[in-house]
Amino acid sequence: MNKRHRAYESVIGALVADAAAMGFHWLYDQARIAQYGGENPEFHTPVRAEYQDKGYFAHEGKQAGEFSHYGAQLLSMQDAIIANGHYSQQGYIESFQKWFDFGGQWQGYTDHPTRQTLLNLYQRKSNDEPDDEPIAACGADDTQNPALSKLPSLIAVHGQDQDLLDKVESAVRVTNNNDTAVSYGRAVAIMIKNAHEGLSPEQCVEQAKVVSDEIAGAIKTAESMLKQRPTEVAREVGMHCSLDASFIVITHLLLQAENYEKTVRDNIYCGGDSCGRAIPLGAILSACFFGSDKAMPTSWIARTSLPASVLPPASGLNATTGAA
Repeated sequence: MNKRHRAYESVIGALVADAAAMGFHWLYDQARIAQYGGENPEFHTPVRAEYQDKGYFAHEGKQAGEFSHYGAQLLSMQDAIIANGHYSQQGYIESFQKWFDFGGQWQGYTDHPTRQTLLNLYQRKSNDEPDDEPIAACGADDTQNPALSKLPSLIAVHGQDQDLLDKVESAVRVTNNNDTAVSYGRAVAIMIKNAHEGLSPEQCVEQAKVVSDEIAGAIKTAESMLKQRPTEVAREVGMHCSLDASFIVITHLLLQAENYEKTVRDNIYCGGDSCGRAIPLGAILSACFFGSDKAMPTSWIARTSLPASVLPPASGLNATTGAA
């Protein structure tokens, strides 16, 4: 299977995993997820009464198969690349504003780094800041999962570029202008890139150790917990949105991955910010397992409300291939 098809699968896999997790997103009660989700917690319509005081109910009115704001952030990158034919920082910012600003395409919950980024952009404009200043200064000083959401579409197009990690830093800083966020973004980018090469999830994790001592240490922590269940790891390191916790859970899930379906379910059972973890997890697993009996189920793709702009790789220029 060539890289182009794996890249396409990676973007779809990220969106499907996000949609699968949305029904229990930010429910911080693993027992309650198991109770209401049973053996098939994926594609659950979110219900306020199931949350009570055990989480944050963010997706009022959303239906099973729709994506969360994380999926919307991935699609804002995709649309920027469709419009420009390649990644550009300014093009991404413009697409981001079209999606999330007042009257934008996204109708739903908006997270802190998104709100702060939009406020910073307004502030820059009101101050008449020069165009030659680094526009990525608009990003929030934030180390949460939105730093990773745009990466599958970016890497699908630019995964073979020599300056890929520079593009990753630029894209991360648009919403998360923070060195730690950039470090985790680079680690996940390396994992996705190697998944496009057909490496196993374990090999993808191994390749990411070179990013920094912080990343290598987080991976070592995940490796030291391999005898534990993913739900136990999530309870121990944290189910929340911060990258220092979510990256360990993502890595642990990758190191134990048997197939796409089971691993995405395990992520849902972990609770908390399951959608934030789902984007990188789904992107890596779907590319690694593409064409095998471990691949993303076609029935799951059918249950996901994918936008028309997510085109098959034979369709020519699109967000996942970059060229015909």
